[in-house]
Amino acid sequence: MKKILEHQVPFPVDAESDNFTAALASALVIARGYTEETSYWCTQNRCYCIHCSPCGDNLSERHQTSIYHCLLTASTLAFGFDYPWDDTVDPHSLPGFSNGWRWDDNFVDELARFAGFSYLRFDGTSAQEEVLSTMKCSLDAGFPTLLRLENEMAWILAVGYDADTVYGLDSQFHALPDNWHSMLRDAIVITDNTAPDMSYKELLERIVSALSYDEHTALESVIMDALDHVTMENAMDTAGMMCGICSVPIEARWHAAEAFIGVDNLLCNICTNKEIHSRLSDVFFAQYTKDGNGETHGIGWQIWSALGVGPETGYDITPQSADLILQKKTQDTLKRLYAKMFENDRAVCAEIRDCLEQL
Repeated sequence: MKKILEHQVPFPVDAESDNFTAALASALVIARGYTEETSYWCTQNRCYCIHCSPCGDNLSERHQTSIYHCLLTASTLAFGFDYPWDDTVDPHSLPGFSNGWRWDDNFVDELARFAGFSYLRFDGTSAQEEVLSTMKCSLDAGFPTLLRLENEMAWILAVGYDADTVYGLDSQFHALPDNWHSMLRDAIVITDNTAPDMSYKELLERIVSALSYDEHTALESVIMDALDHVTMENAMDTAGMMCGICSVPIEARWHAAEAFIGVDNLLCNICTNKEIHSRLSDVFFAQYTKDGNGETHGIGWQIWSALGVGPETGYDITPQSADLILQKKTQDTLKRLYAKMFENDRAVCAEIRDCLEQL
């Protein structure tokens, strides 16, 4: 027998640095039956897509990105300064994650409750016949499987089979090696769509917990102290630290804002109070993405600029970055910009807390 799922969206799409979330977003496009004909709410134009620009030529990608916005937000990964699978960071800036973390069951359970899907999970000790037969049953029913193979940080989707050959999807569609099971670390087999089981209140409480986490708050002092003690010997390391800390929030807070600004997405679907959601949409937009408003997304670009970092450097530091950070002017600029970034998080957290009192 042969089965290849339709409406595949290779990933990552656009600015998607979290490989697991990108894989799950592409999986849910298929599982939930999104197609080019499914209406898509455009946050930029505040209306459903009318195909006014090239982005409307591939609505499956736009739906995948919308799901990614919401998954990253519901998981709280949108509110840290690092990703928890990065073992070079200790301590992490989000609660519930420690070094060596690898997508634990509680993490996946919460996303399943939020997005509405059931699943079975296997690891490398599971019998090949059991994993393959379970995957095939789900594929026959229209549901893909998330796989983590030899590269333990990279997830791919199983989106089809032909006899015992399994077809995968990441940035492209391809056949998996015949010995894929010998490389298996993790398999999350989506088995069905379910009703979402995370309340809007619980979602907001999770975000408050992330934004008010002790290590999140303490990081501001760590940054300021590092900038007060830049030397010739540590300039390159300090520049790398400042660049690295910026790289997650510049992207992740944008995803969070897009999730809340949306009108028709997974996050909006669990909203029970439209007035409160409107308030939160306003504060997320103002603090994270509104141009010229001291918003976090724009601040991130200013931090990179102060370090001489940008697309021309691959968003990484250069020897010039060390020279720049030795200058008092650069140090003061970075202090001001990072202070504003933390201020934006506090403003969002305060507004959510105020809304929670009314729920």
